Amino acid sequence: MAFPTRHRCSQESENKCESGMDRWNCSRRARCADCLVILMAVALPWSTTAFGILAGIWLVSFAAISRLDELWKLFRSPQCAFPLALFSLSLIGMLWADVPWPARVSAASTFVKLLAIPLLIYQFERSRKGVDVFLAFLASCTVLLVLSWLNWFDPRTIVFSDRVVGVPVKNWITQGTEFTLCIFGAGALSIVNWRSRKYPASLGFGLLSLAFLLNIIFVVASRTALVLLPVFFVIATYRYIDRRQRIMLYGTALLAFGLAWLVSPNLQDRIASIRSQFTAYEEKAELASVGLRIEYWTKSLKFFQEAPFYGHGTGTIRALFERDATKATIGAEVVANPHNQTFYCAIQWGTVGVILLWAMWVCHLCTFQPQSWVSWLGTLIVLQNVFSSLFNSHITDFVEGWIYVLGVGITIGMTFYTRNLEQPNR
Repeated sequence: MAFPTRHRCSQESENKCESGMDRWNCSRRARCADCLVILMAVALPWSTTAFGILAGIWLVSFAAISRLDELWKLFRSPQCAFPLALFSLSLIGMLWADVPWPARVSAASTFVKLLAIPLLIYQFERSRKGVDVFLAFLASCTVLLVLSWLNWFDPRTIVFSDRVVGVPVKNWITQGTEFTLCIFGAGALSIVNWRSRKYPASLGFGLLSLAFLLNIIFVVASRTALVLLPVFFVIATYRYIDRRQRIMLYGTALLAFGLAWLVSPNLQDRIASIRSQFTAYEEKAELASVGLRIEYWTKSLKFFQEAPFYGHGTGTIRALFERDATKATIGAEVVANPHNQTFYCAIQWGTVGVILLWAMWVCHLCTFQPQSWVSWLGTLIVLQNVFSSLFNSHITDFVEGWIYVLGVGITIGMTFYTRNLEQPNR
């Protein structure tokens, strides 16, 4: 995997900027926009409020330096068209929804973040700071990792009384999503630096990746993260390692998992809870996390079958669950989120919504073809969102959704930037 190179504009080039990429990199306002995205990546694991403020400032900064003609040309690319179409569908879907307008607007607002994907592609097709954004996110998550380990070793370091041990902020699903990305992102950086003969940096990133992995195993883990780890491991090794090495690596991984299972009560508890909660659901004893999801998905399928083509309209999920709730049974939970992104779209916009959602995922995934670090990172971000959205609605969730928007927008922009360098006369 090749690591993307970064250059600096010389004094002469600052005075004579001709191409779109040169204009961007030689502008102080453009550099300010890049710094704001870096700060957004730092704030995302910690504070939705701080992130929202920075995102608002970034939009103002971006508007001051972008060109409408170039943006309009970019909007016609499929990488931008599908997110825009999905957001547009959420707006159009408000017209036939049989719920109050505040519920319609609230549901549509969860897709507003998709509008940032074309803007980020535009920015990082011209900027050389994409790598810095991911390093900033990794550094921010590393601080979170340190606090998580401190909570585990000494629970007195937990700042808020309602926090789970090992989860300083947010929740374990969000933290597991962040740490899973860091495991494979730092691992890829370790490989890149090793091939570049930068052995100290390679060792550092390798140890950092291991620290994130051990945290999931021993401290706290979401079941979603435990599912994603072996999936990403197989994808990474199948794509970048030859057959003989894969066999040896898989054997080593199985031995390591067996050892981790023996010494980690956290891992045993999280995996065993899947079976126990499913058994409780079958016996109608209680609805814990696993049982609730099965209940949500069963009802969601029924709602989809009622309106399979265009759905019930934007914002109707809660109303449908309220209609179906039966207080005499354990299946009376009322939610506005079926904990599955496909069902989230299917209930509201039917087959049309499902097609647009999966077309966006497939289109973004197919953008990353070359075997480079950026390509691997983009592939990882898309697949993480696809697999985790089987158990949660991670595009419409705030942190997980913005991880996808930032990650995909920046990596596609960096991919386009590389293509522009290779085809200057395009």
